[in-house]
Amino acid sequence: MEIKLLVLDMDGTTYYKGGEIVPANVKPIQTALKQGVEVVIVTGRPALAPQNKLVENGFAFQNAIIAACNGACIYDFVENKLLKSSSIQGDQAQVLFDLIAKFPEVELWGYVDNLTQVVHTRNDHHTSGWEFESHFFQGEYLWYQDVKSQINQMQFFKFLAFDVSQEFLQAMQELNFETALSASDQTLEINAQGINKAFAVKWIAQQLNITPDQIMSIGDGMNDLPMIEYASHGVALKNSVAAVQKAAAIHIDKTNVEGGVAEAINQYILKK
Repeated sequence: MEIKLLVLDMDGTTYYKGGEIVPANVKPIQTALKQGVEVVIVTGRPALAPQNKLVENGFAFQNAIIAACNGACIYDFVENKLLKSSSIQGDQAQVLFDLIAKFPEVELWGYVDNLTQVVHTRNDHHTSGWEFESHFFQGEYLWYQDVKSQINQMQFFKFLAFDVSQEFLQAMQELNFETALSASDQTLEINAQGINKAFAVKWIAQQLNITPDQIMSIGDGMNDLPMIEYASHGVALKNSVAAVQKAAAIHIDKTNVEGGVAEAINQYILKK
C-alpha cells in the first residue's frame, strides 16, 4: 500500500487522554513527514488547546493542518489561519440551550467560532465538565445566563454535553445534529449535521488530490468512526472502542500509551 495521507486522532490515540503527545509517536511522525507523507491531526479538541504543541513537536511541514472540533474548524496552525468553518448557527444553538433548560443535570459547553470564547451553562467551576474541558481552553468563558440574548448572533464549532442521561439522548435524537457519544456514555459531542471527522478528511484529501485508498486514519473513539470507515486503511489500537475495532481494516496490538500509533507508522508507512 502507498499511504499519502496519515490522519491522526489526538486523545486516546496519538496523545494521552486529556494530555500531550505520547513521546514514542514524535519521531515516527516527523520521519513520515520528511518522507513526503501528509500528516493531519483530526480531533475533537479546540484548535488552540495548549496541549496540542504541533509546532513544538516538529509537525509544521508544508500543509500544517489541524481539523479541530471534530472537523468543524479546519485550521492552518503555522499561518494561524482558518481554512474552513462548518458551524452550528445561532438559532440551532438556541434550540440546544432551550433543551438543556429541561435537563438541569446536563452541562453544556459551546465553542464559539471566533476561537476565543466558550459559552457554558454552569456557574460552578467544580463540575465534571469544567474539571476536564477547561484544560483545553485558555480564552474567555461566558456563562449562558449572561449572554443568552446574544446567542442567535453567535456561531459555534462544537458543543459538548456532560453528564447526559438516556432521557436527554432520546430528546437529542429528535434534533438535527451530528452526535457522538463517549465511551463512558456520559459525554455527547455535538456538531452541525453532516460535520464529522470524515467530512474533514474528505475535504482535506480533495485539496491535496488524494483518494481514500491512499489514506490511513487512526482513532479510538466513536467520533473517530466516520474517518475510520472513510479511509481505506482505517486503524484501530488495542484501546479503541468496539465499533472502531469492527470497522478498522488494520489492528495494532498496542494501546495509545504503548505507542500504538508509532507501531502503525513504522510497520505500514516507514516499512520498518
